[in-house]
Amino acid sequence: MQPTSNLATARHLPDVVVAAGLSNPELRRVQRLFKAGVYERIHKGVYVLKGGSEEDRALAVRKGWQRIAGAVVPGGVVSHISAITSGIRANDTVTLTHPTNFGKTVKLPGLQLVLLRGPGPLAGDLPLGNTGLHWAGRTRQFLENLGRASKNKVGREVVEQRLVMVLGSSGEKSLNEMRDQAASLAIPLGMQDNEATLRGLIGALLGTHKRGELKTLDGKMMAQGTPVDQERMTRFEVLASYLRTTPLPEIPNQVKLGRARHHWAFVESYFSNFVEGTRFDVEEARAIVLDNKLVETRPKDSHDILGVFKLATESPFRDSPPALGADFLSGLETWHAEMLRMRPEANPGKTKLVSNYAGTTKFVDPAMVRGTMEAGSALARSVPEGIARAIFYAFLVSEVHPFEDGNGRLSRLVMNAELSRIGLNRIIIPILFHPQYVDCARSLTMQSEPSGFVTSLAKMAKWSSRFEYEDLDTLIAKLKASNAMEEYPTRYKLLNADGSPLATD
Repeated sequence: MQPTSNLATARHLPDVVVAAGLSNPELRRVQRLFKAGVYERIHKGVYVLKGGSEEDRALAVRKGWQRIAGAVVPGGVVSHISAITSGIRANDTVTLTHPTNFGKTVKLPGLQLVLLRGPGPLAGDLPLGNTGLHWAGRTRQFLENLGRASKNKVGREVVEQRLVMVLGSSGEKSLNEMRDQAASLAIPLGMQDNEATLRGLIGALLGTHKRGELKTLDGKMMAQGTPVDQERMTRFEVLASYLRTTPLPEIPNQVKLGRARHHWAFVESYFSNFVEGTRFDVEEARAIVLDNKLVETRPKDSHDILGVFKLATESPFRDSPPALGADFLSGLETWHAEMLRMRPEANPGKTKLVSNYAGTTKFVDPAMVRGTMEAGSALARSVPEGIARAIFYAFLVSEVHPFEDGNGRLSRLVMNAELSRIGLNRIIIPILFHPQYVDCARSLTMQSEPSGFVTSLAKMAKWSSRFEYEDLDTLIAKLKASNAMEEYPTRYKLLNADGSPLATD
């Protein structure tokens, strides 16, 4: 018996179909396939492709849980423990709040929807794409999760730890805004007691209340000051010193306005998303960006391509890096919110509250993000403008990794904004070269060796400038001929636009 995904590929059918939002012809087609035994109905308006194992079906349902939950509980809010822990949990449950549909658990293959009583979307909640759901905003998350830890709540101590991370990563302003938001949300949520607790925790962290309200060690330490990752600062100093003394290519911008600029930005967005896992065929991505033809089964991925494209083409994102120093992180938050605005589960515009990793490498602790980013970006002032400072930005953002998702894309966008700011060519990192770029960044991280990272980006600056961007068909053909779109460096070698080998120095 074929797995569900194999059947879907063979018949060009999606694993999961949600009837809501389908056109009448599409709906009739699904109904015919259901009657023919191709699909089975697991809930009103929700169909799963037949033919695989139980685990295949469960996997397909888990993958499409947001659309499915939106069909089962339209107008619901992903809330409580699910909102604060990124949605579907290890036990395959998702907690949702709804004003009229509550007090039960809806069981589906591979998914259980726990429905709690509460208001629908409130101020600060984010629409979850076109699913019909909302995602509880951060302030609502904290209010709903205070109290004793349970199957639907993470509990007070975890909330306190998250508040510490907010203060460390986003600063006092964010906590003050949260305190104001909590006051307006408490009554509709019926959580006035939780609001008082939250207000007390925030006040203790900011020093306006007794610190005895804080229970965790992290909270007590944060109340004493803003920490900086000193190990990272030493690494940033090494890179800055190298960039101050190393000659680098300053390639004037050859792509001024019009179609060529849009074609460049399309390729930049396509490659930047592809290496982060948002993979489309290049012609499919072209239709998304230049013809606004979103892929119906992948609306969020489609918007990821569009998000990077927008920041690569529109001011101020294209040509104005965030202000250095104390305002740098808040500027990045604005960029991040715009880039990932269709992914509320990634907390667009909000810095991370949980540590993130690349393999065994741990990025900057959330509580140290704000201090490290402020000090690191201030150091950028000592680096020459242009490609040197652009390279510094790329490593700074990547090394701190201030957000849950999108850090790699953001690091390259800020790098290129500095180049555009002073009229230099932007840098594109092709798919085939990305593993080498990552290895060079890892050498800087692990061994404080900056030369490989700097050289790799200088090399890509030259490589990117050698293509013509006016005609997109010709450009794509040239990129394919250069092996830029291949994924395996052991099998392919990156070539220049004229077919010559890329220099190895």
